[in-house]
Amino acid sequence: MSRVDAEAQAKEMMGGETHDLRLPSSEQNLIRLALATVGKWRVAVGPSGKVLLLGFDYGEIDVTARWMGITPDQDMQAGIAIIEQAALKVLGET
Repeated sequence: MSRVDAEAQAKEMMGGETHDLRLPSSEQNLIRLALATVGKWRVAVGPSGKVLLLGFDYGEIDVTARWMGITPDQDMQAGIAIIEQAALKVLGET
C-alpha cells in the first residue's frame, strides 16, 4: 500500500476527518514498519468459511524490519502490539 493510500485509509477509518495526522518523529521506525507490514496477519478460517484475523505474524514483521535496516527491540514490539490491538478493534475482531 502506498503512503497516500495508507493515509486515505486511516482518515476513512477515523470517520473521514480532514485534519492532519501527526505522529511523533521518535517513533519513525515503528511507523515505517507498521506501514510496511499492513498485510502481515495470521489468519484462521472458521467453520462457516469466514476468515478471522488473529494478529500480526511477528516472524514476518521481524524479517521486514531487518530488511528495512531496523533493529527490533522490546519497545518496538510493544508499539507493534498496540497497533495490532487497535487494528483488531477497528476491524471488529476483538
